[in-house]
Amino acid sequence: MSYRLKEAVFKVRCREPGCPFFPEIVVKENIMGATEADIDSEAVKIARNMAYIKHDALYGRTHALASPEATKVTGSYVQLGTGPAAPVVAAAPVSTAPTRTYKPGEAIIRKGESAVTVCEVVRGSAHNEKIPEMAYKTGSTFGAAAIFRHKNRLADIVAGPEGATIAFYNLRDLSRTNPAKARELYDEAMEDIFHVVEHLEDYSETLERQVKKLQAAQAVRKPTPKPAPKAKARAKPKKPAAKKKPVAKKKIAVKKKTKKR
Repeated sequence: MSYRLKEAVFKVRCREPGCPFFPEIVVKENIMGATEADIDSEAVKIARNMAYIKHDALYGRTHALASPEATKVTGSYVQLGTGPAAPVVAAAPVSTAPTRTYKPGEAIIRKGESAVTVCEVVRGSAHNEKIPEMAYKTGSTFGAAAIFRHKNRLADIVAGPEGATIAFYNLRDLSRTNPAKARELYDEAMEDIFHVVEHLEDYSETLERQVKKLQAAQAVRKPTPKPAPKAKARAKPKKPAAKKKPVAKKKIAVKKKTKKR
């Protein structure tokens, strides 16, 4: 048994202090689901997106739609395979994922934080603070560490240049209330993991090429060692000259003259 949306009315409020924005948003898209809750979870996204457009047209020059709070007013559904639609009225707020709006460059998640929720970009964009080319546009998912138990965030993710509105989903809770949405987020989170792995592989290859270039450059610059000078043969020590023996002086006999008397 499944259902199709006929019409749903939501009231979306801007949480910016002093902002009077609180219109009724009518959703009439052809949404089908196994339960009415499945339809509501998709319809409220459309209502939020319509509210962003309407808010920007009225107050876009002063501030962005901050953390919109969507409340379901009425809803009617068609039970497929049965008679005419039975209107359903609900005054209680729709159970939706909490959202938050971030200013450009503001941190959304930080490395080392406990990973409890998977993050979906509802509006704007986000990117890895240290690797800006790893960006997430509207509809993308990040924070894949939350699909594992007792894990911490692995990177710093910040809002893009136009800011970002992020929805935070606890996959374990969502799998009980909206299994289809939980599976969608799980698949997107796994794709994000593969993208990160591919980026690391490319980065590793780039580093290897740079190391080889440096090694080649060093080999070219390295001077050729000069041959060591030949050692001079040691001169034989001269023998000290033999001392000449002193020549003995000859005694000359002198004859004494005798005087004649």
